[in-house]
Amino acid sequence: MTVQTTSPLAMRLKQIMTEKGRPLYMPYLTLGDPSFKASVEIAGAMLRGGADVLELGIPFSDPTADGPVIQKAMVRSMSASDFSIDAVFETTEKIHALQPETPLVFLTYLNPVLSGFAASSADEQESAVRFFERSARAGIRGLVIPDLPYDSKEARLLARLGAMAGVEIVGMIAPNTSPKRLKEIAAAARGFIYYVTSHGVTGERSELPADLVERLEQVRKLSGVPVFAGFGISRPEQAATLVGHVDGVIAGSVHHRIIEEDASTAAAKIEQLTRDFTASLQTRN
Repeated sequence: MTVQTTSPLAMRLKQIMTEKGRPLYMPYLTLGDPSFKASVEIAGAMLRGGADVLELGIPFSDPTADGPVIQKAMVRSMSASDFSIDAVFETTEKIHALQPETPLVFLTYLNPVLSGFAASSADEQESAVRFFERSARAGIRGLVIPDLPYDSKEARLLARLGAMAGVEIVGMIAPNTSPKRLKEIAAAARGFIYYVTSHGVTGERSELPADLVERLEQVRKLSGVPVFAGFGISRPEQAATLVGHVDGVIAGSVHHRIIEEDASTAAAKIEQLTRDFTASLQTRN
């Protein structure tokens, strides 16, 4: 796989892959669930468990790509009296300070980027500029936006503004992406490609699609950046089946199920789960 030399995030991910000798593990965490203080503790647990990259979710009122587990996590976060976009960035800065060499990625939707810092509907570009500036200061190197079509005018604007701040827009490819569109997204991709393993929304699934390995191999052949698989992966044994066919694995809903079941023990359980995931990704002989 040839990584684009113009993508700092892609180069950093490749460097970590070389150091670790295995695909990377990127756990997801919705910020503010069950609290912003707890988010720092749980992120620290993920880092101690060996996470290679962290994907941090910005809560949003209409998370169309997320299933019920993460939707409830976002509701819990946004219902807190101390919830604010400032708290999101302050918490991200604290997480970044725990282990500055570990790349951080935001997952959010288009509205918070274009409206989170806008004084009026006419200030979308100003809002995006401030969003990227604050993201970069907080240690964010990539941005996943599920409701952003790669060929939209908004995508072109955000790619330009993000590049100025050092934050790269991550391309997403799904099972129903047409061959033509897949090639276009792969050619334009920066940072990494987020391959959506299953149709529908995020959530834990008992089985991964039978043709997943074949699809991942197809995307990797076309891509100049690492390919990560997410949506539906919730167990280390599922991740193990993808070794040799993917550059990274993402798990998310399982963490918020653990938090929902018992927030007081979540950090310890998630640390062990992270260890199990990273162990499952060790290259097979």
